[in-house]
Amino acid sequence: MKVRVRMYRQGLGDCFLVTFDFEGEEKHMLIDCGSLGATTTGVKLSDVLEDIGKTTGKHIHLLLATHEHWDHVRGFGELKEKFEGITFDHIWMAWTENPKDAMAQQIAKNKKDLGSALAAASEALQHSPAADESQSMGLAVRDLLGFFGEESLAAGKFSQQVNDAMDVVRLGLNVKAEFQVPGPPVLEPSWMPGFRFYVLGPPKNLDALNDTGEHGSSQLYGMARALEAAAVFRSSNKPISDYLTDPDISENGAACESQMPFDSRFRYALPELQAPKTFYAPYYATSNAWRRIDDDWLHAASDLALQLDSATNNTSLAFAIERISDGKVLLFPADAQEGNWLSWHDDKMKWASTNADGKAVEVTASDLLNRTVFYKVGHHSSHNATAKAKGLELMQQEEELTAFIPVDRAVALKRNPPGSWKMPAAVLYRRLLEKCQGRVVRSDLGWADDARNAKNKDAEKEFLNMATDAEWAKWKKSQTAAANVNVDDIYVDYILS
Repeated sequence: MKVRVRMYRQGLGDCFLVTFDFEGEEKHMLIDCGSLGATTTGVKLSDVLEDIGKTTGKHIHLLLATHEHWDHVRGFGELKEKFEGITFDHIWMAWTENPKDAMAQQIAKNKKDLGSALAAASEALQHSPAADESQSMGLAVRDLLGFFGEESLAAGKFSQQVNDAMDVVRLGLNVKAEFQVPGPPVLEPSWMPGFRFYVLGPPKNLDALNDTGEHGSSQLYGMARALEAAAVFRSSNKPISDYLTDPDISENGAACESQMPFDSRFRYALPELQAPKTFYAPYYATSNAWRRIDDDWLHAASDLALQLDSATNNTSLAFAIERISDGKVLLFPADAQEGNWLSWHDDKMKWASTNADGKAVEVTASDLLNRTVFYKVGHHSSHNATAKAKGLELMQQEEELTAFIPVDRAVALKRNPPGSWKMPAAVLYRRLLEKCQGRVVRSDLGWADDARNAKNKDAEKEFLNMATDAEWAKWKKSQTAAANVNVDDIYVDYILS
């Protein structure tokens, strides 16, 4: 039974169509449909939907929406009517999207609280009269919040677009969504004979969800009120006497007030600053803008925005597909970060299964990784979305392993601060080329290539000395021999024969 994995080339975002060929009868699985834009290829989500319709006959047997980020679900919202014209048999989502799950709903509430506070902080920072650093930080927070939809900075609308898109999947396609929890049992759908699905994540554990590989903390949402207090006071433009009682300034002024670093008698709102400016003229002088600390209490926003983004990535529905006849595995971790990856190796994550000969076996995440022949690289190949020792280094099928990276580097590098979104990350990119013997495909470029051959040399300049001429020659030879990969203008196909 052949399997075809089609990665669409709609820019910085994920959309994969997996087709299972049952002796001429095809069944289709769609994983996500989103984008933050395509500079390199110019492929639009509408182009993607047109191809999906032609390829599937507008009948998709399984739809997966992995997590609520705009680069994964934008299409469900913006092209809702087109999706409503497709027949779906089954829909899977992560347990974190289950409205009846108490932990999932608490996570959603905490995320929304922090997101709303970050939106207010970003707005305040962008309009800061102080140094350019604050304004730049505000833009960086804005771009991170863009993962939750283009309207996430609008008052009261944090994540509304992405929630609406998820609701299309959850409620709007005439199929009751199934919410998957990681661990056993193995899923062997009768309508997909010959294949097994192993749900790996997201972990049903708050500590693991908040382990993002950097500064993750189970307390990160606890700072939302303090950040809101800082942002609201900074931008309210109202006297202190109004601050605690005006509902337009804060839904809960007293709670915000309790988080202020100084008592109200030591603070001035903007209209009250005219007199202090007279006495503290040097502080407000334009030449001293770099010394001002008006917005320093908002500077935690950038770090918290990163953590919010990473924690949401950690709620990704991560899974592996095993072809029973030969045990070969296709790995789709979405944007899972460290805590998600590491949770796969928990002692409880063992599946009772059978091998190709029908013998009973116990399967672990390490077994699945050892047999992985196709890897959908997590989070556009950013530095912290592919585990090392418990992930990539366990993928041992190096004579066959192929990696697909859904990325548009030119789009990523333009996000704020410019040049900071390094996708793919150089160290990981090189290691993928080594492990896959060159069989690495990017949705923006097609086959990975020597940066000296790049059309956009500015975007690829970081990779100029990544490998030797001999290594590139060897990798190009491997790519040429990979007849199971086909690069098209709109998509790239991988065939598991």
